[in-house]
Order: sequence, then structure tokens, then C-alpha cells
Amino acid sequence: MTTIAVICPGPPERTPSTYYRFWQYKDLWKEQGIDLRFLPKQELKGVEMDSLEMADVIVNQKCLLSNHLFKIIRGLNKPLFFDLDDLIWHRAKKDYSFLTKLKIERRLSIWAKGVDRVLCANSFIASGVFEKAGVSPSVVPMSLNVSEWSPDAHKNSRLPDRAVRVGWTGSPEYHWLLKKIEPGILSALTQCENLELSIHSGVDPGLSFPYRFVAWEKGNEADYVKSLDIGLLPMDGSSRFSMGKSPIKGLQYLSSGVVPLGNFCGASLDYLNFSNAMPVVDDVRHWAEAISVIVKDRPRRLQLQSQGVDYLRRHHDHRVVGSILLDLLLSF
Repeated sequence: MTTIAVICPGPPERTPSTYYRFWQYKDLWKEQGIDLRFLPKQELKGVEMDSLEMADVIVNQKCLLSNHLFKIIRGLNKPLFFDLDDLIWHRAKKDYSFLTKLKIERRLSIWAKGVDRVLCANSFIASGVFEKAGVSPSVVPMSLNVSEWSPDAHKNSRLPDRAVRVGWTGSPEYHWLLKKIEPGILSALTQCENLELSIHSGVDPGLSFPYRFVAWEKGNEADYVKSLDIGLLPMDGSSRFSMGKSPIKGLQYLSSGVVPLGNFCGASLDYLNFSNAMPVVDDVRHWAEAISVIVKDRPRRLQLQSQGVDYLRRHHDHRVVGSILLDLLLSF
């Protein structure tokens, strides 16, 4: 049995980045003789450090640990990887102060230059690492368990003149992105009679157009997503941090046979384009036009849905990506 130890920001099953980058491969890799162990960074002392010494491979999953800890871990003489799924040297809202940023970028450089391989979730992050540390990472994309995120097999066999379901799912902290496109949605409603809108979130965002609110409950998100025809994906193109995040929501839409529609930018451009989604210029007129066009054009919508599912299965199925990632981790 080969042991891979993953140093992670928090509890792996409850930390989204760790869940999608490593935890979801736990059972899959176990079948191949891999024991995947997780060590939250707060517990890196005593017994946990002994666990690192017993591991065959060590992965630091985006923890900017001190130079002291880096030297200890590097001194174990194990294959060592540094995995990033966002621009950890930026923050989502107010950026770090000048001095804090210098400290963070120094640690980033120490880890990026000192490990055997840097892994990044997308090319946007990879280019940022190269810019900051002069290191060329390997891009290992985000992935999904396609058995959990699958299309509704009967959705498109229903009457073609049924209402077209357009929706959005996300946490309350991102309601502002949805409210930003309200005028475009309102305009689209005046152009489409068969448009049905819904919102899935922990809190009702209180929008000005008519919609059905679906309250978030544990386990109900996948069923909500697969009920949609079109998934709204407004993005924040003004934030470097936001642009670096691989929007897992876009992958969930694709996997569920839903057309992603949004102002794609940054990391999302790695996998969302005119062949599987509906890109939008971020202004009122273009949001309204894009929604109206894809609602009215059923053949195009069905084609994008089919191509999206096919693309996801080939490039972001967790079995496909998990195999690529495991090969990299065992290559040293």
C-alpha cells in the first residue's frame, strides 16, 4: 500500500477545494492500492509530523506554511508537491496590505521553487505562479463524479413548447453577481413568453423579477441543477482572485446537461466556450440577447447540452482526471 499524505487547509470532507482536488479520489485510489491521508495544517505537530515521515508522497494543498516547516518537510526526502486551485496571494475582496503580500509571495516562492512539482487547477493560476516564482506548473483540472452530476434523461423528451427553465445556484455571498444582471434578465422576460426562472440558494435573494425560490438543503443541489435547461453564471471580472478560481458550478452545469450562460473570464476560459456554452458580453443588452437567443433556439440549446456533457466526460470525469493526477504523484 502506497501512502499519499495531503496537508490541507481544514477538514477535507468539508473544505470544498480539498474535497474536489483530493478527497473525492479517496475510494477510487484505494482500489489501486493508495492510502490517501489528510493532515489539516493546524495539526502539523507531533504525531502528525510522524505521519508525514511514514508517507511515500507528500502534497501541500495550498497551505503557505513557514520556511521552517518547509525545511522540515523537504528534509524528509519524500516526493513533494504543491497544489493550488486559486490565487492564494490575493483575497476575494479587499486585497492584502503591501507588507503582508510580500510575506505571502515570499512563502509562495519558497514552496513553488522547492517542491518536485507544482500542480494548478487551471492555466490562469499556472501563469500567475510562473510570473511570481518563475516555475512552470502542471495543470490538473477540476473534476466531478459524473454519477452524482448527470443529466435528466427525460428532460428533453418532454413537449418542445414547454417552459425553458433558466436558473442560478450559489451561496448568498454571491447574490450581488446575480443582482448585477437583473436588468438583463428583466429585459429577456419581455422577449420570451416561455421562460421560467428559478434561484437555488441558502437565502432568498429578493430579486425584482418573478422567479421560483428553491431553498438549499443538503443533497438537493444536483437534482435542482439537472432540472434546468440553462444555468446562469455571472462572474466578477474585476477581481484577480475571482478570475483565478475554477468555477466548479460551470462543470456541474455541463455534467448535468445544462447550458452555462455567462460572462466567462479568467480560469473559466479553459473549458467554457461557444462549443459547449453561451458566452456573454457583460452588459444589459448582451445578457438579454443571449438569454433570449438560447431560450428561443431549441436545436442550438440541445446541441450545446449534448456537446457539454460529452466534453465533461472526456476531460473532467473524476476517473479520468484522478488517473492523470495519480500518475503525476507517483512519477518521482
